[in-house]
Amino acid sequence: MARVLNGVWGVEGQFDMVRATFTDGSNVPRITPMRLGGGVFYRDANWLARVSLIHAYAQNDVAVFETPTDGYNLLKAEVSYTQKIANARAGSPREYTVGLVGNNLLNQDIRNHVSYTKDEVLMPGASVRAFANVKF
Repeated sequence: MARVLNGVWGVEGQFDMVRATFTDGSNVPRITPMRLGGGVFYRDANWLARVSLIHAYAQNDVAVFETPTDGYNLLKAEVSYTQKIANARAGSPREYTVGLVGNNLLNQDIRNHVSYTKDEVLMPGASVRAFANVKF
């Protein structure tokens, strides 16, 4: 992280992997694929902005009754603004947040390997949603 303007910016990353077999050497079912990703963010007292990309590798280490799952790239983005309300009285709003969140912005065909219905049901495609949150 590093200071910039009135906030901080940073880089985040992730890597996760699970490999599991039974004592006979066969694969344990529904094991998540290896994933590698990262992103950048900016945060100050009012603003939050972040972008991240995760690559999930193909899962080919499957149990006898499973099917392999293709890999995918998942791009997410978010921007939000939070404002405290000065002199808020008891029972009235004291803070609000508004923002936009984008998910699967590359509109990839994503199948969740651990789902029992992954061969029939895709994860949602590209989406952007607006939100508002008020704290009392």
